[in-house]
Amino acid sequence: MKIDFKPKSLSARWAVGFGIALVMLTALPVIFAFAIGGDPAVIENNSLLKVLAAALSIMFTLAGPLSFFTGIYSIIKHKEYSVVKPLVVLYILTLLLFMLGEFSFPH
Repeated sequence: MKIDFKPKSLSARWAVGFGIALVMLTALPVIFAFAIGGDPAVIENNSLLKVLAAALSIMFTLAGPLSFFTGIYSIIKHKEYSVVKPLVVLYILTLLLFMLGEFSFPH
């Protein structure tokens, strides 16, 4: 079995793309909060920033499950075993387990 670095099937490429988007969407709010100095009043006073924050939240919510399910689909259907795609699925699985732990055992 030959293992490539890049995925070959279209669904695996989509899974990797969604995974990269998720990582970027995870880092973007941190960078933005640093840029505004951590002041939530800046977002509350600007309607454009409210819309951008809502859009960012929706994209972040969709990118994770889409990456996970398209990755699992490409593993099962196309027997895609590239190096990048299982890393993306593992990252998403780690996030899902973290969220499960947060909801199961609130502090």
